[in-house]
This record gives sequence, structure tokens and C-alpha cells, in this order.
Amino acid sequence: MRMNKFNPLRYYRLKSGSLFLRLVAGFLCIIVLLASLTTYAVSESQKNVRQEIVKYNTLMLRNTMENYENHFDIIKSQMYLFYYTERVQQLQREANYPAFPAIIGDILAWVSDPNLFIDNIVFYSREHQFVIEKGTSTKPDTMFNYFLTSGRYSKAFWDRQFDESYTNRIFPADTFHMSVYQGRQDTVGEYIPIVFKRAGEQDFYMVVFLNAKKMYAAFHQTSTDDLVVYTPQGEMLYNRAAASSYPSVAELRKDGAKAIIEDGQYHFQMRANESGMTYLHRLPAAELASQARMNATMIVVILAVLALSVLISFLLAAKINNPFRRLVDSIRGAGDAELYRSSIQEFDMIGNQLRDKRRLTRQWAFINHLKDIRNNEHDLAKLDFQGKPYVFVLFHVIERPRAAWPQGTFQSWLYYMKVFIEDKLNRTLEGAITFQIEYNQILSMVFIDDDLALRHLLNDIKSVLDHDRDSGAITIAVTSVYERSDQFSEAYKEVQELSLQRRLTDETQIVVASRPDGTVTVAFPKEQLVQFRANLREGNAEVLKGLLERLFADFQDKDVPAAAWFRFAESTADQMKNTVAEIAGQAGLNALPDKHEELIASCVTVAELKALLLEWTARFADAVRAKSGPPKDAIAAFVLDYVNDHLADEIYLDALAEKLNLSSGYLSTYFKEKTGSNFVEYVNETRIRKASELLLNTRSKIQEVAEAVGYRNITSFNRMFKKYTGLSPSEYRKSEHNRPN
Repeated sequence: MRMNKFNPLRYYRLKSGSLFLRLVAGFLCIIVLLASLTTYAVSESQKNVRQEIVKYNTLMLRNTMENYENHFDIIKSQMYLFYYTERVQQLQREANYPAFPAIIGDILAWVSDPNLFIDNIVFYSREHQFVIEKGTSTKPDTMFNYFLTSGRYSKAFWDRQFDESYTNRIFPADTFHMSVYQGRQDTVGEYIPIVFKRAGEQDFYMVVFLNAKKMYAAFHQTSTDDLVVYTPQGEMLYNRAAASSYPSVAELRKDGAKAIIEDGQYHFQMRANESGMTYLHRLPAAELASQARMNATMIVVILAVLALSVLISFLLAAKINNPFRRLVDSIRGAGDAELYRSSIQEFDMIGNQLRDKRRLTRQWAFINHLKDIRNNEHDLAKLDFQGKPYVFVLFHVIERPRAAWPQGTFQSWLYYMKVFIEDKLNRTLEGAITFQIEYNQILSMVFIDDDLALRHLLNDIKSVLDHDRDSGAITIAVTSVYERSDQFSEAYKEVQELSLQRRLTDETQIVVASRPDGTVTVAFPKEQLVQFRANLREGNAEVLKGLLERLFADFQDKDVPAAAWFRFAESTADQMKNTVAEIAGQAGLNALPDKHEELIASCVTVAELKALLLEWTARFADAVRAKSGPPKDAIAAFVLDYVNDHLADEIYLDALAEKLNLSSGYLSTYFKEKTGSNFVEYVNETRIRKASELLLNTRSKIQEVAEAVGYRNITSFNRMFKKYTGLSPSEYRKSEHNRPN
């Protein structure tokens, strides 16, 4: 008998611990509590509902006022920054027409921001008689009489603003029209103009046109479609009043109350402390009374809702209990089982957290597998697959020195870029894995069936990343298709090599496996290399600059990968460093900055690399000149010294050119350009000049003199000597000896 009594109790205890019964009990308790609170609220609502409605409308008006005031403050601060930019100040000083497109581009950038509600920005110069706005530049008469006309704001009004003493002023809203076609007037919009100018400036100002209707739609929070804004001077800045008549500011302020009743309407007013503008919202008194009235229908509805809540509580408890049980079953299930998705936000959030954990675990396993780090075999097994084609996509980012990144720091910008890339890939290509593999690299493994979809997607990503080209240069490298997980290392090596094939440009690039690897080698031609080395030793900065500029011009139209440019820059820097260190010692080494390889690698465009090399070349040349004095032409000096030192030998232009690693034709032209003499003529002149000295200052025989200056044939010597002196060697010796002292 005791067992028969114990079993029902035990059964009750087991059932009472179920989630379903506890949810039902909780819902019923809440319903009872709500019924009690509702009864109390109904009894008390008659006393204070009117007061609460007044507070509500006052609060909504305050929110509306704060929204408008905050927006006006933002517009003032942002537009002052724009007004005082170098480009705008230059425009103010002179009418630089080639700079107009850049100004229009800046205007379009501000106008395109939907949060500023700017429809147009106009720059007006009285001195130069031009107007620039988002679409064009034109004369003031054309702008304000045809493109932007208004009943309130005529051309004369805008001209008067030059003589006003304010620095910024908000003017009342008005509807603006375009009257381009005769007899036709097209509405442009309802704008609130704000004029900005510099103190004391009477020839130039900027007008910002705010879209009044869009601002109203965004900032208006009162219960009815009724709002009037007054300027500090009492003018109506904006009117969205339902009625045609409205009180003046003086009438509103005569009682000093924030809510007054006049003409059967509640008037809620509020004045902004900083701007001095007054905001007015009106509500019919009858409507306010109807909102405060609790009728019998509402009471019946409340009771019906309470009764229905009891029924719904059972259904809701079952709806929560069932997915919860399935979610628990999903957590207990196999690791690869699909997680349960629910329409209930919290359950779906739990599912998302579990999915994020699985994705993070998979990324960790992917990195371990990629870098051949053995860890948890169960996690690594998730990445073992065959016959499922995939590619690696590497986003390689080169940060610009002193760049202003959209998110504050380079790493935060890179993080938001990773989130964006991950979202874009997973929306189109399910199962993609994206993570930051290095300091400036984001790697994605993308499973693909059709590479066309991937190409379109990467082009979309490229168009977005191009907007951040001022912050860094981005290269997107895409490997060929792989099908097995044991090919990760091979794919990773390929994608790293592909990233080196980028070109030196600040535009986002997509490098695919089928793209030519760009085997172009950047180097000086042999003759120019000899010139570069020789002039580097002499410190000829201008010649070195010309050689570098000529090389960059020669490769300007060639498809040269960045790696080739960097190899040339590093080779040239090392060559300059070694040569100048030999001549100028430590002073020469100081001309090259520390970590110059990093400076080279940070160059985004060919122009940046060219400027860097030209700067270093000038530094090295200065170091050489400081050590060895004024520069001289190295090649010409070598030829002159060689000829003077080898007069007794056979002197051939080809032999000299070979010593200088130049062609004989190039050396002949170069020598004449630098000295003004033909090479053969210079050799003959030097030999005859030296022979003249020997004939006068020594007792050597004419045959010996001829051999001393390189003539093996006495006849040739006599003929050449007479050609340059007009006398034979013997006659020259006699005439000079017989000449009086």
C-alpha cells in the first residue's frame, strides 16, 4: 500500500522537473502578475495619462530639437574643415580652372554621404565671377537665375551676402527651381541654405544646401505631422505645420511656458540654448483628450487578451521546449552534424555561436595543416577531402606610410577588411575559410564549381577596396584549382609567388595563375651602367638623375612586375652604397637610410620608387662631392689620362671602349660631346704637342722622338708634325733654337 501511494508522488516530481511544465507555470505567474498590474494601471491612468502625454510630446519635441541641433553642429564642423582645405583656399585666391574638376569631385563626395542630407555645395567668387557646384561651374547670373532659382533667394540676395559680417548663417528653407527651358520650371527641392565664409572676406563664400524634407523625415519624432522651426531673429526657418497660421516667437514667449493652449491646440515649444532657434509642435486638444480616455472597449480587449494569453502560454511553452530539446540533441550529436536553426533569436544566437566556434576550430586546423603543425587529429581530419575543387585567394596589403586608415589603425582596418571579405565570399560561395595569415595578408580557401562566379565576386570586392587606395595597395592573388587537402602547401606556395607578380600601381590588382609572370628584367644597358658607375664615383648628381629618369622612361610602357622593380632598386642601392663607402667612408654610408629595403618594399607606385632612388642618388652624390671636391666627367677624364699616359703605345679606340665596357661608336660620340674634339684628332694633337716639347727640351734624335710619341714610321711622323705646326721636325727645332730669348 505504501508503494501504491509513493508512485504517484514520484511521478509528479519527475514531471514537475520538465522544462515544459516549468515554462507553463512561469507564464501563468507572469499573466497573473500582469493582470494585477493592469488593474492597478487602469485605475491610476485616469489621473496622470494627460500629464504623461504632455511629457511624451515634450520629450519627442526635445529629441527633434536635439537631432536638428546636433546635425547643424556636425554640418558646421565638417564644412569648415572642407572650406579651409588647401584646395578650396587655392580656389579662393585664384581662378585655377584645371582644379575645378577636383573641387567638384570633393563636392560630390560630401553630397554622396546620405547621413549629412547635403544636396549641393556652391562656391561663389565675386572677384572672379564664377560659381562651382556639384554638377558644373558657371557664371553667377546663370546659376542663380536659371539653375537654382527661388522666390526668396534671388541673385541680388546672394550678392548681398558678400558684404555681411557673419562667418556662418542658417537661412530659412525655400523651394528651389530650375528654369533652363523657356516657359518651364522644374522643382529641384526644398533646401535650407547655410552660408560659410571667412571673417573679413568679401569676395568668396560657400553655400551648403540641406534637404529640408529628408531632414524632417529623419529627425521629426513628434506624434503628428506638425513642426515649425524659428530662427533666432524670429523668422520661420522651416514650416511643416498642418494649419496655415502659426503664432510668432514673441507670442510663444510671452507666458514663458513650454506647453500652452491656444485656439483649441496644445503648443509645445522649446528653444535651443546654443543656436537660439525655437522649435514648435502643435497637437489638437481634442486629440490629447481622446488619448487620455480609457473606454469600455479597451477594458474588454484587455480581458480578452489576458484570456488568450493563457492559451498562448501553453503553445509558446511547447514552441520553446521543442526547439530547445532539438538544440540539445544537435549539441550532443556528431561533430559534423548540421546545427539546428530556429526562428527564436536566442536559440539562433546559440546556434550561431556554435557555428562560429566550429569555424574558428576549422580555421585553426587549417593553419596547422597549412604550416604542417600536427595538433588534434580529429580537427585535422575535418580538412581531409578529395574531389572537391578549391583555390587559395590571398589579399596582400601594402600599407602606405603616414596613411589615415578608415578604422584608426592599419590592423583595425585590416580586420574590418577581413570581415568584409569573409561575408562577401560566404554569401556567394558557401564553406569558404578566411583568416589573417600574416601581418599584412588575408588568406581565403574557396571551394568552387564555376570559377566565373568567383571572378565576378572578386571584381565586386576590388571595386570596394579601390575606395581605400589612399590607405594601402591591395593585391588579390588567385591560384589554380586544387582538389586534395594534401596540396595545401603547394597551393600556399603558389599564391605567395603570384602575389609577387603585382604591378607597381595604387589600384587594387587581381593576379591569377594564368597571368604572364612578367619576366622583364629592369637594368641599365651596358653603356649606361658604365656611365652610372663612373659618374657616381665623381658625384655628378645631374648626370645620375638623367640616367635614372631615362631608365624609368624606357620601362614606362612595359609590363614590369613589382618584384623586378624592387630587385633593380635594391641592386642600385647596394651599388651606390658600396661605391660611395669606398670613396667617402662612413659619411657615404650615412647617405642611405637604415632599413632601406623596407622603404623600397613600401613603394606602391613606380613614381614613388623613382622619387626614392632619385633622393638617394642626390644624397650619395653630395657625399662624394663633399669628399673629393667638384665633379668632373669620369669617362672623358679616363680617356684623357689614358692617352697622355700611353703616347708611346698603339692607341686604339676599340681597345679603350672595351676597357670601359662601351661600344667604340658610343665612346667616340660621347668623347666629342664632352671635349669638342674628335678622338683621333685629339690623339694626334697630343702626340705632336709632346713631340714639340721633346724636340726643344731634349737632344733626342728625331727618330727617337717619333717613337716616344707612338710613331713607328718616320715619314708618317714628319707628315703629321708638319700638318699641325707647318714645319718639319728639323725645321721646328732649328727655328725655335734660333729665336731670340
